[in-house]
Amino acid sequence: RGKKVVNRMLWWHKQIRTYVLSLIHPYKYDMVRYEGTFLSNTSDSNDISTTLPVPKIIYVFWTGENEMSKNRKRCLDSIISTSGVKVQLITPQNLKEYILPDHPLHPAYEYLSYVHRADYLRCYFMNYYGGGYVDIKMIRTSWNKSFDRFNCTNAYLVGYPEEKFDGAAWFEQKNANLKYDLFVYWRLLVGNGGYICRPRTKFTEEWLFEIHRRLDEYLPLLRKNPSNEDPYLNVGTDYPIRWTEICGSVFHPLCLKYNTHLLRDKALFPIISAYR
Repeated sequence: RGKKVVNRMLWWHKQIRTYVLSLIHPYKYDMVRYEGTFLSNTSDSNDISTTLPVPKIIYVFWTGENEMSKNRKRCLDSIISTSGVKVQLITPQNLKEYILPDHPLHPAYEYLSYVHRADYLRCYFMNYYGGGYVDIKMIRTSWNKSFDRFNCTNAYLVGYPEEKFDGAAWFEQKNANLKYDLFVYWRLLVGNGGYICRPRTKFTEEWLFEIHRRLDEYLPLLRKNPSNEDPYLNVGTDYPIRWTEICGSVFHPLCLKYNTHLLRDKALFPIISAYR
């Protein structure tokens, strides 16, 4: 018990220290700090979509042939009944209907774990379709007003605010400056479990471009070591992609880069307990 108390005190020390540091030294994006990282890849998108309304639809993904658990079904029912907008479940049975002929799925897709498939698809759909995305978890309130407020702006994305330093995907970053800035400036980030996006913005295009670059790099290894039946951990295999590597580790750095183009809305926060 004493160890738990000490660990909790250390956690709060980091939480308070990073919060205070972010107030004393406000963040300013400087590409020089992140030289050699994917943040230098700037999309040539002209952001035309920022003048157009985002469709009121939420996409959710179930990427495997395995049956959804009772908890997951309960969460999906919650999204459908509470969100106040159209909800579209994407499964292996209807996915082909949404893949654009000029923008096929990356060839690595079939080798990915179920979780990484969902990480990939959320980015694909947000870039080419826009609208909402949420993990299959319980939601608290309707998203209808959040869509309305978002459509009155020209922001790239609205999501729930990150509330903790350890919610930021800093731990897998190789660039020391980027790792530090994600650790300290977590208040500028939005969570990766639910958001509304405009399609074809600099944010979404750079997001998808970097995921494709990483999958290009991993494709030979993935062919040799595809995901096993375990949708989460791939324990005991040589599956090469780390947990956040094609999701938060790309998404959160882009939140820093484009933080002035993001909005935060606590109504989009899903309930992150008892969902599996």
